[in-house]
Amino acid sequence: MQNENFNRAISNKNIILTKEEYIGKEIIDIFNWFIHSFKSENTQQSYTRDLEEFFLFTFKTLKIKITSLKQITERLVILWKESLNNFSISSVARKLSSLSSFLTYARKRGLLEYNILELIKKPKIDKKGKTNTLNQEEVLKLLEFSKKQFQISKCKKSRTYNVWRLRYTVMYTLFTVGLRAEELCELKINSLEKVGANWRLHMVTKGNVTHSPIIHPNTALVLMDYKNEFRADAEGDDYFFIRSQMSKNLTKLSRSSVFDMVKISVKESRVFKDVSPHSFRATLATLLHNQGVPIVQIQGLLNHKLISTTSIYLKKSSELAESATQKIGFLE
Repeated sequence: MQNENFNRAISNKNIILTKEEYIGKEIIDIFNWFIHSFKSENTQQSYTRDLEEFFLFTFKTLKIKITSLKQITERLVILWKESLNNFSISSVARKLSSLSSFLTYARKRGLLEYNILELIKKPKIDKKGKTNTLNQEEVLKLLEFSKKQFQISKCKKSRTYNVWRLRYTVMYTLFTVGLRAEELCELKINSLEKVGANWRLHMVTKGNVTHSPIIHPNTALVLMDYKNEFRADAEGDDYFFIRSQMSKNLTKLSRSSVFDMVKISVKESRVFKDVSPHSFRATLATLLHNQGVPIVQIQGLLNHKLISTTSIYLKKSSELAESATQKIGFLE
């Protein structure tokens, strides 16, 4: 594989690894194979940055030019890990994960006996409570990444376009409406309705209770775009989301499929948190609360019977304000 791809990929801060100046040819070739095993450009760039940082550390700080995988020892990795003390725990975990993935790739192809990272203690990311939430920056990163994946596809009939189009619409809806995965799967074409100046999403929640919250105009737009593109011929009682956008199989989206697409999307976008579809519900509650939406209105949006249930997501209460979803400022 040509070195030019690697050199171009790791150009950063006016440092370009050329002519095996910092890394041996064997490592460059393996690096290229590893990077190009990922289809996502964002994923390639993210792994490239982390691995480049490791190789530059060994060359500049330790005066060691890595020419063979056997040179990547426990001592080198520990020294690199210790040099990252100015980074957040999640950033350190991501960087170590990148190197670990690279070594695992090499091990599975018989190029390495074992992954040295398996012997090194990884930093523990704080997991308070049963459900992890995302901050605003992580929400935007995940949504923007997912949107970019189908936008860069040149063919709307391609599998990549259809898969990421569905993932983006599903996650956008989960984030901005706060519904559960099973509630999303049960949505019908006629669940989305414009009533006067507002859009409502009719759903059946826990206990077979009907719930019709007002949703953000941008959410309605995302849903309508998906409906017009993939479900234009569907009847009102047909399921809104189907498992495949490229076949005549109209099987509804399953709860497990929603979990899978969330896990894949979070991993691909390099958001290093253990999240589930329910995390989006908790995230919406937390972000709205931080923007000053009163807890009683968040309770109504999430359709909680008890305000104490809503309080599990939150740290403090707030004063009364207008309709909860209209306060989702990060959608503007």
